[in-house]
Amino acid sequence: MRETLPMTVRRVLREPFTSRAWRELLYSMLSLPLAVLGLAAVLLTIVLGLLSAGFLIMPLLALLVGLDRAFGQLHRSLARTLLRLEIDTPPRPVRSPGLFGFMGYYLADPAAWRTVGYLALRAPLGVVEFAFGFAWWVYGLLFLLYPLLWQLEPSREVDSRGVEHVYGLQLNGFYFDTWPRAMAVSVAGVLLLLAAPWVSRAPLALDRLLLPRLLGPSRTSLRLAQLAETREHAINEAAATLRRIERDLHDGPQARLVALGMRLGRAESRLSKGDAGKAQELLRESRQETKEIIQELRELVRGIHPPALDSGLAPALTTLAARSAVPAGVRVELAHRPPASVETILYFAAAELLANAGKHSGASQVAVTVIGFGDGLRLVVSDDGRGGARLDGAGSGLRGLAERVRTVDGVVAVDSPPGGPTTVTVDLPGRL
Repeated sequence: MRETLPMTVRRVLREPFTSRAWRELLYSMLSLPLAVLGLAAVLLTIVLGLLSAGFLIMPLLALLVGLDRAFGQLHRSLARTLLRLEIDTPPRPVRSPGLFGFMGYYLADPAAWRTVGYLALRAPLGVVEFAFGFAWWVYGLLFLLYPLLWQLEPSREVDSRGVEHVYGLQLNGFYFDTWPRAMAVSVAGVLLLLAAPWVSRAPLALDRLLLPRLLGPSRTSLRLAQLAETREHAINEAAATLRRIERDLHDGPQARLVALGMRLGRAESRLSKGDAGKAQELLRESRQETKEIIQELRELVRGIHPPALDSGLAPALTTLAARSAVPAGVRVELAHRPPASVETILYFAAAELLANAGKHSGASQVAVTVIGFGDGLRLVVSDDGRGGARLDGAGSGLRGLAERVRTVDGVVAVDSPPGGPTTVTVDLPGRL
């Protein structure tokens, strides 16, 4: 308490001079005019909606709903600039040509109607924000400067007892017409200014709740956008994998098979000429070349489906841990074997994380755990290294891992404070 109280006092004294307080003050000042304009737009939308039985009114209603959506964009920009609240713009529907396409573009847009709802709620909230924000600052400043204002523009009045008062402020017959009383008003102004940033944040807190829910994208639209992004990433990754396989086959086994065919042709030619010794030597070279080609093909296929998984996930991870540069322990607790596609993704995720631990963490030991939870699987890789790993960090490979896992609706979480330890959790669905 002895340590936190001075810090709290310093924060209260410093808060009116922070950029956040001034940004929120500007937001509160703009709340009233924007609330009035928004309410006018909502009322006009309602009126046109009631009259929309006439076909000629429908285009006007669509145009007005589009204007309401533009108001929503203005509020998102103000929230981003003044409240530091990032709100994504909801995706727009596909617009069809023609008049009906124009009307459907706006009237069938759920985000536009959510904006209308926000503007309706914003009307009373804007008045409250203006009163709690701007008014507290103004009255605080006026009270602070009361001694000066009292001397510059005093008022004169005679009370019921015949006493003349030279004052600047009076409250229910109580006149602040002496220096002690004037200084008391000034002290009250200081208190109002110190309290103004905190008081103004009460209605702003409600606004912060409404803004992302009504002006941001809905969960459904976010989900659709995420699925579209992950689908595109999966298609690009699959195309890149196919190009890599094609390139590796062309530059490796294909070229060697052509050379092998030529060598067998020379062996056949030697046999036809009766040179059995040379033909036998060529056949031995061809057999060795065949073994090397088979091994190269196995290495190529290993990137598609690791042969180690043929015996199950637990033995595969144990083998992977045995090859790790850092001593690693493995624990697998699964009620049943997951599908092969899920096993493959989990195996490569574990391989990536073990490689990261060996390259970047400086750890002395790593723990790999696989458990089932709900309908999915969870891979947890922990190390006692130096920490500081981030999903957006350069060179860690975690970003690429997160993108690959996300293509199957998985999630990667990283807990890696500076100094360690590091724990990376990969959640995968039980079925793809």
